[in-house]
Amino acid sequence: MNQPKIFNIQRFSTHDGDGVRTSIFFKGCPLHCLWCHNPESQKYESELIFYKHKCVQCKRCTTVCSCNEMIKGKILYHREKCFQCGICIDHCFYDARELAGKEYSLLELYKEIKKDFIFFENSHGGITLSGGEVMAQDMDYIEKLCKKLYKDGISIYIDTCAYAPYEHFQ
Repeated sequence: MNQPKIFNIQRFSTHDGDGVRTSIFFKGCPLHCLWCHNPESQKYESELIFYKHKCVQCKRCTTVCSCNEMIKGKILYHREKCFQCGICIDHCFYDARELAGKEYSLLELYKEIKKDFIFFENSHGGITLSGGEVMAQDMDYIEKLCKKLYKDGISIYIDTCAYAPYEHFQ
């Protein structure tokens, strides 16, 4: 069973189904639509996101990573050289960098979701699996997660474009 990568766990969602929900956003989508609401979800692998507007040009990233350099007083991030090691993230005090895509074991993800059970009970909410494309993930992982949550009486919605193998829906 492969562990899919998740790029966001959004708590207290009120627009992704009934009641208060926790939306789990998986990385990876076969479509790559230009109008995608979550472009950071399109690739299946983790990727470094650089928020240029948050960068204050402190130069800390240039001292720890060769993918960042100072040219004419501006930080230049060389995306094509980046191995997503995360060193520059640890040295950025202004949250100008973020690694989108973290692996969660089934138990780790369940524990994250369990933190919100009280909200689901009181609002008749639950979880929404989204993405990227949740139906293009490892379905063994998705099925085990859903069965575990279903046992606990948690409502599960799946937000899908349905561009995935037919077997995944069976």
